[in-house]
Amino acid sequence: MRRVFLAMAVCCLVAGPALADGGVDLFGTYGEVIEGENSGGVGIRVSLGGTNLLFDFTATWYKEINDIAVIDDPAVADDDFQIFPLDFGVRYLFSDGKKVRPYLGGGVSYVVADANRLAVDDGFGMYAIGGLRVGRQQGINFMVELVYRWAEVTVEYGQGLDDDVTLGGFGASAGIALIF
Repeated sequence: MRRVFLAMAVCCLVAGPALADGGVDLFGTYGEVIEGENSGGVGIRVSLGGTNLLFDFTATWYKEINDIAVIDDPAVADDDFQIFPLDFGVRYLFSDGKKVRPYLGGGVSYVVADANRLAVDDGFGMYAIGGLRVGRQQGINFMVELVYRWAEVTVEYGQGLDDDVTLGGFGASAGIALIF
């Protein structure tokens, strides 16, 4: 995991001069996380790019989701999950020069999942976002967005048995954005 973050930091430093504009978003989020269960969380997004096209790296943490019945086996049912999606994607902002700028985007997700009693392998997925940024071209903006995330992880519950579990669903986020 440390190597992934180190590689991303090096890529950002190398690409920085070519992609001088960008920003940092800090947000709260709430939505469906696993099998119909909702949870709240917090996230940070770092963006590099120009005025309209942005390349995003987003890290979101959802608080522990309790009593998830992921497998129909009473010995391992009702486990507690914690989800940490890492998203890499592209976002396009419309209405250049306006104070209200809608955007659409999407990309791939690497989901780190953890359970209290079960072994969970991390998984890959995808996400799509649509939202609004309100504020000046540079400086502090407010943002709201809708997110759809889909990912699949493998849950191992002993004796060589495992099951694929689908994570994600619709959610909403709101926060502030510092635009460079």
